[in-house]
Amino acid sequence: MNIWSMMTLMSALFFSTTVLGAEEREMAVTLTVPDAAWAITIYEVHEVKDEIWVVSTVSRDPDLMGAQVISIVKDSVKFTAPDLPVKHFIIGKTWGWKNEEPYTFIKNLKELERELKYGKLLYKSAKKKS
Repeated sequence: MNIWSMMTLMSALFFSTTVLGAEEREMAVTLTVPDAAWAITIYEVHEVKDEIWVVSTVSRDPDLMGAQVISIVKDSVKFTAPDLPVKHFIIGKTWGWKNEEPYTFIKNLKELERELKYGKLLYKSAKKKS
């Protein structure tokens, strides 16, 4: 491959990633929970249609004593993704009050299965899903 062909190929690769907006992003989730024994984990991130879907799991460690005071839990991950609107889905909520965070609470991943099948997986946690 001559130098001009190599430069053209490298320019095309650079241009295509810039146009698509694919860059390393940090995605974070913050959730108000009933007590300090709760934790949240970003489980998967998908590109679905023209959105980034962040699927997180929230769970309470039954062996952990948490102060009985409303608390905030957080998680964040870095991955390469285009600059698209973000939609959060949370699995595992068991308390009865309405959260103010603009998230969609679901029972399990099966609720999103059909849409996720046509999307693109961008990130998957190494941690087991609760």
